[in-house]
Amino acid sequence: MFISHKNNVIQQIHETEWQCRRNSKGISKSEYWVWLDSVTSGDPPVADYSGETGYTIVECTDEDIQARLLQLDDYVNNSREPDEALVYNIEWSDDKDTFVMTTDMDGNSVKVVESIESEELDEDPDSDTFGDVIKEEKTNYKMSHFSGDDTAKTARLLAEQWKYIRRERNRLLTSTDWTQVSDTALTSAKVTAWATYRTKLRTLPADQSSETTYADITWPSQP
Repeated sequence: MFISHKNNVIQQIHETEWQCRRNSKGISKSEYWVWLDSVTSGDPPVADYSGETGYTIVECTDEDIQARLLQLDDYVNNSREPDEALVYNIEWSDDKDTFVMTTDMDGNSVKVVESIESEELDEDPDSDTFGDVIKEEKTNYKMSHFSGDDTAKTARLLAEQWKYIRRERNRLLTSTDWTQVSDTALTSAKVTAWATYRTKLRTLPADQSSETTYADITWPSQP
């Protein structure tokens, strides 16, 4: 599996190097082949990637990446819009990060994978196993090339909150456009009241702190 990272923060993950590189560049397949041809020369032809900037591509062969990503699922942006790129809030380390220091008999650090068996009551009434205790074995990595990037995750989750806040603000503005048309049946006082309400909606983002979430918003009351 090939991983593209920038300053050790994961950008792209793909089974093939060329697809990982193409996705990192953000170009189409046809554009990639044109670009590849421009950096390839010699006999036999060899591609020169030395001019590449903005990312580094590494290959990981000593770890079950898919299992690790599932464990780090909270750090992957799965709530994105259909046309948005997958975001990994995950850091890459060339050396395995030691979550729990473990050594072999010679004192060398070793990769440790721990299997944890959990028991959970199935409370889904539509399930065939409703009321049964389900046993599940999960893999817990003690050492890994991957670790969650808390700073990036926090920033991304806050950005998602503001995406919802602005979407709701825009919805409320659109739904009250009728109050400001010239032939409205509203009194002038009502028109002014609605205009004040809409101004509060427009300035709402600027009136909040950078840490505000959707749940913190106090929406203005309609007149």
